[in-house]
Amino acid sequence: MNTSMTRAMAAAGGLAIAAAFAVSCSATKDATKDAMSSASSMGSSAASAAGSAASSAASVAGSAASSAGSAASSVVSSVLNGTPTTLNVPGMGDVSLDGPTAAAYARLGGASALGAPTAMAEKIGDGTVQAFANGTIFTSPAGSYLVQGEILKRYMGEQGGPAGKLGWPTADETETGGGSKVAGGGWISEFQNGTITWLNDGKGTFAETVTMK
Repeated sequence: MNTSMTRAMAAAGGLAIAAAFAVSCSATKDATKDAMSSASSMGSSAASAAGSAASSAASVAGSAASSAGSAASSVVSSVLNGTPTTLNVPGMGDVSLDGPTAAAYARLGGASALGAPTAMAEKIGDGTVQAFANGTIFTSPAGSYLVQGEILKRYMGEQGGPAGKLGWPTADETETGGGSKVAGGGWISEFQNGTITWLNDGKGTFAETVTMK
């Protein structure tokens, strides 16, 4: 075999190897591209599924919170609108508040201010008396009003309560403008037929005054 043929065969072999290598590289690139595309697609699907799950969970949680808030708002609204309310009191059981009494109880601060009921409601004439730990709400055609402390003791005792000469309360008991620590300061309750005050004489001693209309 002469030198020319040898060189031609060598060149042909080199071209075949180069072609095979090119095909191999192309196949590898295509396989890599396909694998990357598949991985990207799987990642996108997983992210989409995770996002959808998170969105669904957030939607469920938001719906539950909204429902709970709506229910709480409905209860508060019902009480303030004068819907009769039943309170379960340990040692007493269920205590029913009529609509106006329930509304006054909520307006005056509820359990945090007045505590729990200490007795069942008492009917007196055309009204209702509901005692709580920190005061009593009197409900009548004159309205629903709170009387507390020493004035309550005098009103329900020596003054005979709603059936006495003072009649039913016409306003919530209030503290005088100067407060209970100054001379002439203290508390006052207005009734249908008069007023009861419990005032400081300036020396820290308090006294009751009943003024009829």
